[in-house]
Amino acid sequence: MYMRIIWGKVLPGQWDAFEAAFKKALEIRGEPKGLQGQWLIRDENDPDAGYSISQWESAEDMRTFWDTKQRRDGMSLIEPFFVNQFTVTNCEVRVDVRY
Repeated sequence: MYMRIIWGKVLPGQWDAFEAAFKKALEIRGEPKGLQGQWLIRDENDPDAGYSISQWESAEDMRTFWDTKQRRDGMSLIEPFFVNQFTVTNCEVRVDVRY
């Protein structure tokens, strides 16, 4: 299992509008091959920051989706909210414990 973890900040006071655009972007991008789940997580200490975490079947599916038109089209809806502070990390899950 693989995960892409993106941390970023949005324009001050714009989280609710960003979240609405994020949901619309998910509709536009459709259901990518290998995507198993996705979360948008808001930081409790900084209401203008958060994470997007996506879970993938394979590293290939995760990396292939990054270059698709569907992702670019979805991103065009949320990019206006960014303040150019973000990181993108691709991860391999090594231990998976669920309760």
